[in-house]
Amino acid sequence: MIKKHKKTLSLLLSVALVVAMALISFEIRSRTGFEPEPVADEISPHVVFSIGPVQVTSTVINTWIMIGLLGIASYFVGKSFKVRPGMLQNAIEWLKEAIEGIISENIDYKDSHLFFPIVATLAIFIGVSNLLGLIPGLRSPTPDINTPLAMALIVFFTVPYFGIKTRGLGGYLKHYVQPIFLMLPIEIASEIARTFSLSFRLFGNIMGEEIIIAILFLISPFILPVPMMLFSIFTGVLQAYIFTLLSCVYIGGAVKAQH
Repeated sequence: MIKKHKKTLSLLLSVALVVAMALISFEIRSRTGFEPEPVADEISPHVVFSIGPVQVTSTVINTWIMIGLLGIASYFVGKSFKVRPGMLQNAIEWLKEAIEGIISENIDYKDSHLFFPIVATLAIFIGVSNLLGLIPGLRSPTPDINTPLAMALIVFFTVPYFGIKTRGLGGYLKHYVQPIFLMLPIEIASEIARTFSLSFRLFGNIMGEEIIIAILFLISPFILPVPMMLFSIFTGVLQAYIFTLLSCVYIGGAVKAQH
């Protein structure tokens, strides 16, 4: 009975806190005259400039900025590595070991370092892309379907590359027709389907977050979006982990196709 009352009280306090935050936000909005952008304008990419027939969108600009920031950070962080690591170096080493663990658990091959560069690049790129929108003035590239689709296409071509590299051309192609030749169209359709699955899973989850945050910002722009933005850190990292895990599973399937 006491636990039930505590849960009810917690729920009431949470509702009261949300209502209070909304009222405060509405009051600030009415006094400052602030009007947020429409949801469609907030989440959709727009053309920044054109080079002939090629249109450069805000997604491309944000991706370039992100790549530049990652490159500069990698250079200076790499120069700061020491024999006795500090907190930042420990975090980077933990990330490296976590990615190596995902690879070794899902790709049954003697040299797991063969797959580390592409898997680590996908994990870091997608993870940072998901979180880039938390920086004021920048937007995440992943709510634009072109970015998740590009990442999924990289995995699509990476799978046969590693399959051929580890098994040989004949050994890899053989699994398409095993146990019978009729498996060929099914295997091809499966690889195409999982490419779309990878891209739309990432796109759908991140876009859903962006829409919710944009709607909350439209309703109550000063306070209510903050908890959702904090939650998006968790989901952004989670989606990067899921994409990386599935990529390793698909690569592992190509490497051990003979089994």
